[in-house]
Amino acid sequence: MPARVWTALAGLIAILLIAVVGLDQWQSRRGEPSLFGLPWGSSPAPAASATARAVPRPRDPLPASSTPSVPQSRLAPQPPQIPRPPQALTSASRVAIIVDDLGARRDVFDPLRDIRRPLTIAVLPGLPLSAWTAREAAQAGMEVILDLPMEPYRFPEVDPGPGALLMTMSPQELQAQVGAHLASVPGAVGVTNHMGSRMTEDRARMRTVLEVLAGRRLFLVDGLASNLSLAYDEAKALGLRAGRRQIVVDHKGGEAGDRVQWDEVAWWAERRGEVIVIAHGHPLTARLLREYVPRWEARGIRLVPVSQLAR
Repeated sequence: MPARVWTALAGLIAILLIAVVGLDQWQSRRGEPSLFGLPWGSSPAPAASATARAVPRPRDPLPASSTPSVPQSRLAPQPPQIPRPPQALTSASRVAIIVDDLGARRDVFDPLRDIRRPLTIAVLPGLPLSAWTAREAAQAGMEVILDLPMEPYRFPEVDPGPGALLMTMSPQELQAQVGAHLASVPGAVGVTNHMGSRMTEDRARMRTVLEVLAGRRLFLVDGLASNLSLAYDEAKALGLRAGRRQIVVDHKGGEAGDRVQWDEVAWWAERRGEVIVIAHGHPLTARLLREYVPRWEARGIRLVPVSQLAR
């Protein structure tokens, strides 16, 4: 190794030794013992008692024996424990209301628009007011989805309306029909089934229909026309966002029956955190929603578009 390298190393070692000795001397002057046992510095370390006197001693608590006792008869009565009201637990509860069967009557749509809440409007395709209803709903801040007619059991005795998807159609016909219906409902961001108790139980046909939705990045709400519906499961298998309705308001029991179903909405929301409702388009629907929505909001339940509950 060259002599210059040895000289540099020796200088570095000397600097380190000087630094260590200086540090030992500085610590010794602060009252700490020298690492080398050398008598550095003559000034004594500060007395610990001075620091102790500067800090006031906390007061000792009273001994338990000196605490005065109060006879039980003089204690103020304690109020009974009241269970927390349901609204204290529902600040995050959400309700999505889908009003379906729309596209033919302004006397149903206009009162819904006047509620001025984020309702979801399901529009039937090919009706005289389908496109108009979809545009007006979107401009009013409501979400628009296609109410897609599908073959039910007991067809044709039970008629889902013109343009329904039928079991006799080929896959190409089914997909072409879905595309035509979406074109007649501008701005639709999702789809729900109108009837379809038979078709939604058929896995192959539902997959054919849902492939159109997947290609357009639309979501599905399974209306559960049948308890054996495969629509939701097939949608999830294809990677679509999807939801299922929990309550249907169908007007079969008149106003009294509708009120029973609307009363269930808050119960479901408070216990599940969220609920999807499908209510058929009818003047009674708008009238009762005007009554029930403020009640839900007073309990901390929020009305949201159904897209927020489709995952």
